[in-house]
Amino acid sequence: MTRSHKEVEILILKLEQSLREAMLWSSFAPSVEALQSKLPFALDTMLFEQWLQFVFIPKMTEIVNTQGILPQNMHLLPMAEQCFGAADNQSAHMQVIKQIDLIFAIS
Repeated sequence: MTRSHKEVEILILKLEQSLREAMLWSSFAPSVEALQSKLPFALDTMLFEQWLQFVFIPKMTEIVNTQGILPQNMHLLPMAEQCFGAADNQSAHMQVIKQIDLIFAIS
């Protein structure tokens, strides 16, 4: 089974909604310098939820809107578990992140 742009779009919208509901959605964008981080997940300049909001979601939305090439693999869950902790494992945003990783594990 291959992933479709529509499936990805639905998951990205669910991720945004779940981050908002968990009060992990920021009203303020990180600085330009923070957004230029070269490290994975920009972990030297922003929180993981900020990276999801200001880097991952916009990038995936652009790919979906332009019908661009979807990435081959996603491995967001290990970083999410490290940042949000094991106690947060059943939260809505963690469940969506698991779904994102799963849909991208299917080729």
